[in-house]
Amino acid sequence: TAFNQKYKEGVIMKNKLITVSTIAAVVGMSMSLPATASMSLRASFADAALSIDAWGSQSSSSGFLQTDIAAGSTVLGVYLYSSDVWGGGVAGDVTLNGTFLSSATGSLLPSGNPVHTNVYDVTSFMKSAIESSAGGVQNWSISENGFTDGEVLVVAYQNASTVGGTAIILDGGLSTGGDNIHLGFAAPYVSGDAFMSLASSFSYGDSQYTTVDVTTSSTGARHLTSSAGGNDDGGFEGTDGALITAGGIGDNPLNPSDPLLHGASYDDELYNLALGNGVNATPFLQAGDTFVNLTTINPSNDDNVFGLFFTSSFQITDVIITPPPVPEPETYAMLLAGLGLLGFMARRRKESVA
Repeated sequence: TAFNQKYKEGVIMKNKLITVSTIAAVVGMSMSLPATASMSLRASFADAALSIDAWGSQSSSSGFLQTDIAAGSTVLGVYLYSSDVWGGGVAGDVTLNGTFLSSATGSLLPSGNPVHTNVYDVTSFMKSAIESSAGGVQNWSISENGFTDGEVLVVAYQNASTVGGTAIILDGGLSTGGDNIHLGFAAPYVSGDAFMSLASSFSYGDSQYTTVDVTTSSTGARHLTSSAGGNDDGGFEGTDGALITAGGIGDNPLNPSDPLLHGASYDDELYNLALGNGVNATPFLQAGDTFVNLTTINPSNDDNVFGLFFTSSFQITDVIITPPPVPEPETYAMLLAGLGLLGFMARRRKESVA
């Protein structure tokens, strides 16, 4: 299936530092069912960090994606994500830095909605452009010809400041039942940043959101956020074609002060697990921790969380993604009927704000 092929590509592309175990059950039918969609590893890099930015607009067909990378850095990989609107398709719709992207590296499975995301490996022409730039914040032109929600640019890079760190790129589609992502450390945690970024499309307002809980080897589950999602990088345009967000350049790495609040503009999808929040200042990561588990759930069943990106200043040696159990075959009819109703309701809600 497309899922299995994408999983194999992720394993082949991974740095030897990482050991991956992705658990997925198939009960007599294709992995294309929304409830089985889940994250998988696209790439990981030792001694590296990530630069992330997103853009989307319904009122304009072109804009800029940014990178923030020090001059003299080595670019290890560059990926562009482009998300469609309600299954409208994104193939051949995007031009990045003057290069028309005629074919995608892969197409990510949808989650609760029939929303697809194409991923393009654009390292071949963006690596030299970024490395030859003046460094710091740089603008790269992006234009759309089709009906898409927007794009996310993810760059893995390496320089003296990233030595000892790890950059991890996970993508796919957040399972509607939730995913658990386990990151194991090479040695007990002492100190250092642990930045996590979520990327989401087809997301609008307070009624569409994703929650994230954090568990470590020393502490039970703590709520990180109840309001991941929204259309921050679409300029909060309340219409299809701009419903995209990703934690990255220009966002505040401080965690949501109150993890129980909902609100599209309250959470910028960029987090630092080395910090606490306004409710509990104790950092999520404690000295001596050997792993962190991230439990992501979409209670509203209508966000398309397609990316989770992680940059740490310490070494991560294990990534395990565990989606929820797949329903028994006799429950599929009810599952599909329920998802169809939720999708219809979500669509009607968006049309009401267009």
